[in-house]
Amino acid sequence: MSVLVAYASMYGSTAEIAQYMGGVLDEHGYQVSVQNVNNIQNIDQYDQVILGSAIHHGLWLREMTAFVQRYRDTLNHKSVYVWLTCIRVLEEDGYDHVLTHYFRPELMRNIPVKGVTAFAGRLDLKEIDWSQRWTLGLQYDGAKTPENLRGDYRDWKAIRAWVQQISTDFAV
Repeated sequence: MSVLVAYASMYGSTAEIAQYMGGVLDEHGYQVSVQNVNNIQNIDQYDQVILGSAIHHGLWLREMTAFVQRYRDTLNHKSVYVWLTCIRVLEEDGYDHVLTHYFRPELMRNIPVKGVTAFAGRLDLKEIDWSQRWTLGLQYDGAKTPENLRGDYRDWKAIRAWVQQISTDFAV
């Protein structure tokens, strides 16, 4: 069975999650292709599709939205799983907030989405300009300065568990 793990990443954290997911699926014997959505020309050859987008200013990255729109007809005939990478997952009730407010049901309408989740990402302030740092700090919870948000918050065990669950779903 062939699996596409397609991602849109702003600063690399979502791309690293996608690569990790590809490794877990490879361990389970799947033929896996991990690709940035900007580099994908065709998805017909894949049996399953896993999509991941970073959240920036409360939205999926434009390239992921464009990818879904471009391949909508083909995605309608695949099993699709979606994950979102957002630092807001760290807030109290943040996971639910991300899934409620940042998942895009209107974009995914008629696409057979089998699973959706969210993970916190990695935040390296060297990659973010000053205005984005303060905006991030205020959007996050208003109580922390951006410097206090620096770190890698990806839960690799949770990511592995989600991918293993998907792998089990594939077998059904």
